[in-house]
Amino acid sequence: MKPLFTILLCYSFSILAQQQWSVTECDKTAKKLQQLEQKISSGYSVKEAKPLSQEQRLLEKQLDQFCQQPVLASAQKKPKVKKTATLNTTKDPLAAIAKGPELYVSSVSVKAPYQGKKLQAWLEYYSEPKRCFGVRDSRQMVWCVEQRQQAKANFERQWQQKLALSQPE
Repeated sequence: MKPLFTILLCYSFSILAQQQWSVTECDKTAKKLQQLEQKISSGYSVKEAKPLSQEQRLLEKQLDQFCQQPVLASAQKKPKVKKTATLNTTKDPLAAIAKGPELYVSSVSVKAPYQGKKLQAWLEYYSEPKRCFGVRDSRQMVWCVEQRQQAKANFERQWQQKLALSQPE
């Protein structure tokens, strides 16, 4: 029992002593992840699905492992102090959400390329499926994008038919 406890204790200390990356390296990795998520949300081929998903998981894992307590470049030899989250008291509550990918906000969103009456009709016509909120899985994200594109095509078809019927000849 004691050898098992000793091994477990040593392992837990090795995890806690894991080296952290610098702030700049963490920022670069976060930016890469953000760019990758933008590419995923804009669509990709079936061939690209697996490599994109693997790269996304790798970047998320790296951020999780090495960027919990990023080290300032000038303070790399100083002891690492755990940073506590500070409340952002800015006037714009969405600024904190848009700040970075660490919050895991769904990158699937309804964008309205329409204006006026057509925009109002689109907003009444389409509502994002509940299973598309907070999506992190690439396959699920692809499904959500495809559903939105299919709904958009159907909406366009119905809108054109409505316009054709309402115009006098």
